[in-house]
Amino acid sequence: MASKTETETSRPTADARETLTGYASRTQLVVLGVTLVALVARFVQLGHRVAHQDEARVAYWAYRFMENGVYEYRPIVHGPFLTIVDGHLFGLFGASDFTMRLVVALIGGLLPLSALLFRQRLRDSEVVTMALLLAFNPVLLYYSRFYRNDILLAGLMLVAFGLFVRAYDSERPAYLYAGTAIFALAFTTKENALVYPVCWLGAAALLWDHRLFVQRAGERGLLAVAWERVRTTAVGAWRWAEHLSASVFLFFAIVVFFYAPRNTDRLPGNDTPGLYEALGDPTLLPAVAHEATFGSWDKFLGQWGSGNESSYLSTLESLWPVFESGAIVLLAFAVLGFVVDRYTDERPRDAVAFAAYWGFASFLGYPVIVDNPFPWEVIHVIVPLVVPAAVGLALVARLGLESISEGDAISATAAMLVLLVVVGQVGATAVGTSYLNSQSDDNELVQYAQSSSEMKPLLGEVREVVESNDGTDVLYYGDDPNFDGDNLYAADSSSHAAPPAGNGWFARLPFAWYMETFGAETNSVKQAEKLQGGDKPPVVIALGDANSCSKDYDNAEDIDEYMAGYERHEVQRYLHDSGCVISSAVVYVDENATTE
Repeated sequence: MASKTETETSRPTADARETLTGYASRTQLVVLGVTLVALVARFVQLGHRVAHQDEARVAYWAYRFMENGVYEYRPIVHGPFLTIVDGHLFGLFGASDFTMRLVVALIGGLLPLSALLFRQRLRDSEVVTMALLLAFNPVLLYYSRFYRNDILLAGLMLVAFGLFVRAYDSERPAYLYAGTAIFALAFTTKENALVYPVCWLGAAALLWDHRLFVQRAGERGLLAVAWERVRTTAVGAWRWAEHLSASVFLFFAIVVFFYAPRNTDRLPGNDTPGLYEALGDPTLLPAVAHEATFGSWDKFLGQWGSGNESSYLSTLESLWPVFESGAIVLLAFAVLGFVVDRYTDERPRDAVAFAAYWGFASFLGYPVIVDNPFPWEVIHVIVPLVVPAAVGLALVARLGLESISEGDAISATAAMLVLLVVVGQVGATAVGTSYLNSQSDDNELVQYAQSSSEMKPLLGEVREVVESNDGTDVLYYGDDPNFDGDNLYAADSSSHAAPPAGNGWFARLPFAWYMETFGAETNSVKQAEKLQGGDKPPVVIALGDANSCSKDYDNAEDIDEYMAGYERHEVQRYLHDSGCVISSAVVYVDENATTE
């Protein structure tokens, strides 16, 4: 933390600060109203969309954690936060697509409140505009209704940044501890949390350089000025040494608590000590802490350490349609806000410049580090750029209002037209992507592993069958050792108890998630002849015959002749078949299963 002298020169003046009465209270009420609408927008029809395969995959493991209490960090499932939190949530409220997405929707819906953390650094109009952008940007809205960690990571990091800013402005340690706790929680969501402190260090270095530029070296020399600033910063940090040390301990305590293994002794051949054992025997705490930190780091490097192996331009080209569809307006206003704040006022505001550097660095850097250029990666660029974008958009609104008060009809009309176009474009895109076409191949925000079929009625029918049936409910068919695509047969279904699951599990997505929540008893076969006769389960699932794949593989055509008396439903597990990635699946349901 800076010394008192540094604080007085770097914080907003009293005139620029928002007071706690009058207009400031109205600003807070407006942000609260925006947040309530944002929550409604996220919760309405939250369980309507069929689970994306990635949602189904992670939710399945959360459900398994609820059942058996076993957890061990697996990078392919990402951080432990959602698995552990949703596991407990399922135990309280049951498992469904709605409860699966509940935590993400809640945090995404509350994110507009984070704008209030910057109310001493931004104008009132900018605080409100920031809340609006966080509430209704199409990408943020869509993925706040999606069971992934990215909204959690980006949102928690924005909140942590805001709390650190508040700690600096108010000199209250409580904000430092709160920011540290949120920062640590962000590290429990997804591995690219490591990118954030790197971006922050770069942004801080640019701000530090700007301070040197403004101060000028003069006759004292650059080294003398730089040393004076380093000494001032060190003195300020020393005043907070006790709180900084406690914050480091708090960070690692939270990280260890989430990443520590749980009940792994229930897995065959696993002797790693778990969190609950260590609570009963403190001598095991060092081993548990080591596994939660260094062990997790080794696993992370083994899974994600290679980064992006494709070309930079091809990755950027894959991500750009998402920017163009869901964030082009925000990007434009972010550039405007950054430029205006940097060059028109007496000096750039630190919070605006910092967030802009953070966002622009992410825009340039993510094509380098992402393993796969999926649409949700764009979230990590959008969230920090919300701050300068709020400055740019609020500027246009203020110019319009000033033009009206001054009787400048042309300028007022131009500003209002810009705002109407922005509201119309963002609103139409948000409604189309999140509600009307949330599973469409034409929606740039939809990733390929989203089912494009209307499975919900069929899944409801299957659930009724499971609830009324005794014995095996669902039978999966198909296994071909010469086929490199997906196989449904599992020789050992016990391998599906913990990630990474054995053969025959991945191809069952998203069905595996639904069958687990339905409490279905499942089995699998690899010989079509075993389906002859009438002694079959009421639900049978097989891969469809995909025209895109030239290879022979076990599919529904092998068993069609044995499925008399069953309704045949063809659905898509992905958006469409792609080569020998087989999207087509056939679900057979006994016509008399619920009437007997």
